[in-house]
Amino acid sequence: MKKAFFFSILMVLFIVFASGGFAAEYAEDITVAICGHGLEAESCQRDYQQVQIECAHRDWEMVDAMTVRDPAKQRETMETLIEKKVDAIVIIYWDMEAISDLILKARKEGIGVYCVDTELRPGVIVSCTQNNAVAGAMMSYWGLARLNERGKVAILNGKWHIMRRRAYTAATLFERDYPAVELVAEEFLPLVGYEKSALDTATNWMTKYGNELDWIFSGWDTPGVYAARAIEQAGYDRDDIFVTGIDGGSSVYSMIRSGSPFAATISQPFELYVHTVFDIINQVEMGIEPGDKGSLVPPAKVIYKMPILTDEYNVPEPGSSIHAVFDYYGGDPDDPNAWYNWQDAGGPYKIKE
Repeated sequence: MKKAFFFSILMVLFIVFASGGFAAEYAEDITVAICGHGLEAESCQRDYQQVQIECAHRDWEMVDAMTVRDPAKQRETMETLIEKKVDAIVIIYWDMEAISDLILKARKEGIGVYCVDTELRPGVIVSCTQNNAVAGAMMSYWGLARLNERGKVAILNGKWHIMRRRAYTAATLFERDYPAVELVAEEFLPLVGYEKSALDTATNWMTKYGNELDWIFSGWDTPGVYAARAIEQAGYDRDDIFVTGIDGGSSVYSMIRSGSPFAATISQPFELYVHTVFDIINQVEMGIEPGDKGSLVPPAKVIYKMPILTDEYNVPEPGSSIHAVFDYYGGDPDDPNAWYNWQDAGGPYKIKE
């Protein structure tokens, strides 16, 4: 009897230690603030959904500051979060110049600051994004092939670094390496009110160039949606003038499927960005700092993930998981325990009509 008892105890200990001991999988009693400039763009909606999934799955508290656009309000919100002593602050598209000193202040207070698809500044532990110059190049080469390397192009750019890097890559290729491609116009859209500005700009281009213009390269999807609308209002279709964007999501996938002038996008794995950042937050809160053995944070503090070019040949169907766009990152799509199948907070983002 004693031998059987001790054997049972040994088996229990073996199972416990083989599975990682008694340590919890996730850090406990963690409060994460999510800071964004709004939810108008589908990319931000996708980020926000994944943040909710991550917090719910890990049983972490979420402080919602996802709709703070004004830089002065962003500073005020940052000060409040520091005073509340949250454990982590995740920034998505805030004005990093406006809060740069507060990032350092947060770090001095022991608060981790992390970025999703946002500019790295001193004090930020890590940023996860795509290489925006690479994304711009991917879209450029797709469009150049469609044009047979000959035609007129206009660019919808933005004043912030993400858009500039995408568009500058495209402009440099057009102007320096493709003599039969003419860059006829480039417009820098404002951060606030870019939707109307994109529509007005594209409408003016239709009046000025008509179907002599072949391609509108949009630095991100939303202005491209408005450019496509202007093309249709002018009586043209995809065969006359096509539009490309960068981000990916239900609205542009629907336009690609329907045959609208919006012909292709670079689909970003926003959910993977968020999940990667949350894994690093968990590491830090469990005591694994950047530079420690096993840390996921690289020396450069930026983690680049590869996007996917989406056009009419691989556009996803409505109702499918957003993760299907990225082939489940090489994993098993039916694995119920995989992070991309977590059903917390409503589950993964679904492609809509």
